[in-house]
Amino acid sequence: MPAITISEALGWRDILQKRYQELVNLRNENSRTVNRYIGANADKNEVTTPTYSVKALDKLITGIAREMRLLDAALKNTNATVKVKGYEQDDAVLGEIEQAA
Repeated sequence: MPAITISEALGWRDILQKRYQELVNLRNENSRTVNRYIGANADKNEVTTPTYSVKALDKLITGIAREMRLLDAALKNTNATVKVKGYEQDDAVLGEIEQAA
């Protein structure tokens, strides 16, 4: 994979976070078996079973979480070494408040 810019990395982080949330929601909805008995005499039975492998979903979630951690660490490391172009910090802008006479 080619190196990416900070802007691209921030966009990629957003994509990873959305995919992570989608998979967590899917795992939570898919991780159980539901049996419902409907009717006064419970004569109708509704059974919901998992559609996807919970282990496979969990493995995907873990992989994406790891990728997000690595990306965040790389962004922080890059941020610590890059100077902001076209801006110099001026503490004088904060000013001083003088006591009223």
